[in-house]
Amino acid sequence: MSTRPRKSAVRWRHSETATPHPLCVSTARAPLEAVKNLIFVLFLASSANAQTNLRNSVTFSVGSAFTGPRGNGQFDTTVGLGATYRYRWFHYLDIEADITTALHPTPTLRGATFTIDPTDNFIWVPFGLRGVLPLRNGAMELSAGAGGIYENYSAGNIPPFVGRQSEDAWGGYFVAGAASAISRSRHYWLGASAREFLGNANRTSAHDLWFVVTGDFSFRF
Repeated sequence: MSTRPRKSAVRWRHSETATPHPLCVSTARAPLEAVKNLIFVLFLASSANAQTNLRNSVTFSVGSAFTGPRGNGQFDTTVGLGATYRYRWFHYLDIEADITTALHPTPTLRGATFTIDPTDNFIWVPFGLRGVLPLRNGAMELSAGAGGIYENYSAGNIPPFVGRQSEDAWGGYFVAGAASAISRSRHYWLGASAREFLGNANRTSAHDLWFVVTGDFSFRF
């Protein structure tokens, strides 16, 4: 009797121990790789959105406001206070509205029969656009902008026969600034700004040119 194994049995054992074709392996792994890639892309997208979703910004500013020089070469210098709201319209462009005041800018007035410590004030309401240049992966920013302003001058206790009286004006402004995030969440920022306000008085031919330099603290959300 012959002991030669049957061909069908040999073929069956060979098929049981055969190595899978590389194409079949790669085809089986393709859906898993696609899922991994999708998860990675979603993670990157969520990280990017977490950095750009802080579109709103509220800034409080304290510094100096000055104008001049007068005929004697002296500048009027006083305290400047401000608050600004900015909205990140596009990645590199903000819409902003501001209110800034110069407290008691006129120096002491003296005459033959009077001495007055003025309580006058300037209030400016700028509105415009500001371009933004992010640096250090968005942890720092340089910015510059321009727009229009509404100006209000309140004469306070200055009598009409001594000096300028209360009036309104319209004009324009320029601003430049720099800021840096001071928290990992980038909600809190410190910076500095320089503003130039030019107002054209409605009832007189006066032109007000003021510069305001401030330190800024911002909260973004």
